[in-house]
Amino acid sequence: MGRKQLWEQDEVLASAMRLFRHRGYLGVSLRDIEEATGLHPGSLYRTFGSKDGLFHAALNAYNERVVQGRVRVHLLEPADPVAGIRSFFTSAIETGAEPDPGCLLTNTAVESFTLPGVTDGVHHGLAAIESGFADALSRARGRGDTPADLDVGATAAHLLAVYQGLLVLVRAGLPRTTLHSVTDGAMASIGSLKTHESKDDHE
Repeated sequence: MGRKQLWEQDEVLASAMRLFRHRGYLGVSLRDIEEATGLHPGSLYRTFGSKDGLFHAALNAYNERVVQGRVRVHLLEPADPVAGIRSFFTSAIETGAEPDPGCLLTNTAVESFTLPGVTDGVHHGLAAIESGFADALSRARGRGDTPADLDVGATAAHLLAVYQGLLVLVRAGLPRTTLHSVTDGAMASIGSLKTHESKDDHE
């Protein structure tokens, strides 16, 4: 019985993540939540305490499932860490034909001044990305793919800032050529010789 409820809660959180990504916290009503998740107000308050509680749970789940998953796939696991850093950026650009709803973490960071108590969740997600960049940069420096005197900490923070800006530009629908130019600039900042793709890759 417990396993069934856990599965149902996972489904609710997945639906809530999609809803909040598309509409933001302020744009979501209790009726929207009920229609998206199937949760009646009584179930919502029993399980999550409030709309705020559901949002916090959805953000935490997003950090765990999406943010940390992307960090692992692109920054921690690749044998070529420089290629992994580039793919971390470009995978955010190649979003398909549908308008991209943006990253829930980034959207929340932008909206956070209007939201109650989301700072910890935002900081946790951003720290996971910065740590992933630092890991990849350390391995790249150890392989001789970047200058030996590369400041890993400062560069990881810089990449985090550029990446978050890139996600905002993706959400705004800027041309892919612009987005790839931002990526090229980010890659150039690490001082690697393996920073550029061919022009055809940007078209």
